[in-house]
Amino acid sequence: MHAYVLSGPGQIGLETVPDPQCGPDEVTLRTEAVSICSTDVSYFRGHLHPDVWPIVPGHEYVGRAVQVGANLRGIVGEGDRLCYWGQTDFGGMADYRTIRPLIAGPHALRETTWHTHRNFHDSHQAAAVIVPPDVPAHLATIVEPLTSVLRSLLANPPKPGDDCVLLGCGPSGLLALQVMLRYFSVRSVTVFDLDDARLARATAAGAAAAFDLSRQTDEVKNLILEHQDHYADFVFDALPHVRGGEGSDARDLAMGLLRPGGDYVIYGATGLPQTISSWLILAKGLHLRAAPFDVRAFPMARSAHIARLALHLITHGTVDAGSVVTSRLAFDDEPAVRKAFENYGAEGGMKPSLTVGRPPRGRAGEKEAGRENGRARRASGRKR
Repeated sequence: MHAYVLSGPGQIGLETVPDPQCGPDEVTLRTEAVSICSTDVSYFRGHLHPDVWPIVPGHEYVGRAVQVGANLRGIVGEGDRLCYWGQTDFGGMADYRTIRPLIAGPHALRETTWHTHRNFHDSHQAAAVIVPPDVPAHLATIVEPLTSVLRSLLANPPKPGDDCVLLGCGPSGLLALQVMLRYFSVRSVTVFDLDDARLARATAAGAAAAFDLSRQTDEVKNLILEHQDHYADFVFDALPHVRGGEGSDARDLAMGLLRPGGDYVIYGATGLPQTISSWLILAKGLHLRAAPFDVRAFPMARSAHIARLALHLITHGTVDAGSVVTSRLAFDDEPAVRKAFENYGAEGGMKPSLTVGRPPRGRAGEKEAGRENGRARRASGRKR
């Protein structure tokens, strides 16, 4: 089969790799679409590092089951379309991939876990949901990032009527904005970013105020003084990373706006060290919160229920999934895919979505998917 192989920072290309196998607790999926995520781009830019190179990036994914393991019969059927959250950051940008799905319901398989070197227990399974046939593939891929946003907000919810601050108007930020306004019924959301086009998208989605921190930090500081550190009740930090020496710190400004005892929810993750003001936390008694990856604290089975909610919010129009997909590419258009990685987020762009327009190459037929047990390796591992 074909897959996009990232052999090191900045090095990505379409290569031929062995087909994945399918075990008794697994499903082999034929890829329909996969969206590029900031996590994928962080590996491409060298902000995150895998255990070993090369990797096949991609996890915002929808695919059709072409082989179902014996232990999943009656839970998943051949031809079902699946999205998933968790299990791995890798493997989606390929013709086929195999996952161990954990689907919410009374017949779900038992969750098993393992300890990672990244300071948490992970699950061998992925929180999965079966997608109706009428949901377009490029929109179905948004189930994954919306599940991430919902995990964070459901575990650390704003209160109805709260005034909120959102750091970062990228795809996850724009999803969080819609969820806070339309699901949690907050009163207002003030947004920060460095890109006018993204700020305009957030304003169109309902943001009450928008600030470009490349040129409007003085206005934010004036708000802090005017409201005497009591402008907002809740902060959602969707910034992946902030480099030092770029002017006023966005996190300091957000904490300055937050009322004493307010909630500061950390959503964005990065492998780069970040600075944060311990003085503001202490002086104002702020509550730093996050939804853990560790499945001892947040089991994958719970995430499976949240994935089902994410799909519901998309299919019922509560969340506009199309608002975060700003370009659509053919899976086999290698130059366009490479350019999408290089220019991710430029000029207000959100997610590029890669769509497979025809059955992938590399298999004699759909019925043979996953049966080649002599294959040497998977295109992607199960671990993060």
